[in-house]
Amino acid sequence: MKSYTLLTTQRALIVIFVCALALALIPAITNAAPAPQTNQLIYVVRHGDTLFSIAQHFRITVPALMTANNLTTDYIYVGQRLVIPTTPMPTVTPPPNFTCKYTVLSKDTIYSIGYRYNKTPWYLLMQANYLYTPYIRVGQTLNVPCITPVPAPFPSHTVVASDTLYSLAVKFETSIYAIALVNRIPNVNLIYVGQNLIMPYTGTVKYPTRIPTVVGPTATPLPPGAPTLTPTPTTTTGAPVVIIMQNVKYLPPTQTVKVGEVVTWKNQDTIAHTVTSGTPGNLTGFFRSQQLAPGGVFTYTFTTPVTYPYFCETHGAQMTGTITVQ
Repeated sequence: MKSYTLLTTQRALIVIFVCALALALIPAITNAAPAPQTNQLIYVVRHGDTLFSIAQHFRITVPALMTANNLTTDYIYVGQRLVIPTTPMPTVTPPPNFTCKYTVLSKDTIYSIGYRYNKTPWYLLMQANYLYTPYIRVGQTLNVPCITPVPAPFPSHTVVASDTLYSLAVKFETSIYAIALVNRIPNVNLIYVGQNLIMPYTGTVKYPTRIPTVVGPTATPLPPGAPTLTPTPTTTTGAPVVIIMQNVKYLPPTQTVKVGEVVTWKNQDTIAHTVTSGTPGNLTGFFRSQQLAPGGVFTYTFTTPVTYPYFCETHGAQMTGTITVQ
C-alpha cells in the first residue's frame, strides 16, 4: 500500500514538473513569434458600412484603405476584416461663408444644389455639412454659401404628347442625361404625358437653331455653239447601302460609298436612336433624322466627296459612325 502511495506521489510530482516546465517555455515561444505591426488595426465590416464611411470614421483616405487591403474595387461585405492604417487625415475645417441654410426639395441632388449656388463643388457642400456620402433627403437642411439674390429652383415642365427628352433638352438648353439623372428616369426613351420633370442646368448646352443647307457646286452654262455633253451615269456598288442600328451600335460603323449613292439606316434595336451628322457637342448639320423608334428608317443621298462623321444624339460617343464619300 505504501509502495502504491509512493508511486502515485512520484507521478504527481512528474506531472507538476512537466506543467511548470511548459509554463516556463510559453513566454519564450510567444516572444519568438513575429510581433504585430504597431501602425495597423483591424476593423470588421458591419451592415451599412462603406469604404467612405469607414475611412471617415478612422480619418484616413479611401485610397489608403484600399491600398492597405489590396482592394481593386469599393466592394466590401459584412464580416470582412479590414486593415486600418493609423496615419490620420488632416483635420477637416468647414469652408467659410457657408452660413446660409437651404432645405432640400424633391429631386435635388448635392450636385445640382452646388451648381445653383455659383457652381460650388459638391465636396465642399459635403464638407460644410459633415456628410459622409453624397445622399441627401427631402426636408434636410444644408449649410450653403450666402448668395444675393438667392438662387431660384430649377424650372419644371409637365410632359405633353409631343415631348421627348431630346426636344426638352433642346428647349431648355440642357442634356438628356442631366434630365434623366435628376428625375431618376431609368430609360431615356420612356416618359409619359402629365409627368412633371425638373429641367436642370439650363443654358449649359447650345444646340443649332436650324440645320444649314448644303449647297453643291454651281453649274456653269455652256458657251453658244458648244457641243452638248451626255451626262455619265454615277457608278454605284450595285447593292443598296444599309447600316443597321442594333445593340446601341451602327453596323458597320464605317462605310465607303460613291457620290450619288443613297445610304439607309434601319433601327433594329429595341430602343430609339437618331442619325446626326457631326460629333457629340459639334453638330455639322449635313443630315439629321428624327428619333427613330424600333423599325424606323432614315435615308440620305451623298453628293459631295468628303468624310462625314455621325452619331446618335441619345447615346452620344457610345454610338458613332463614319461615311466616306468618294
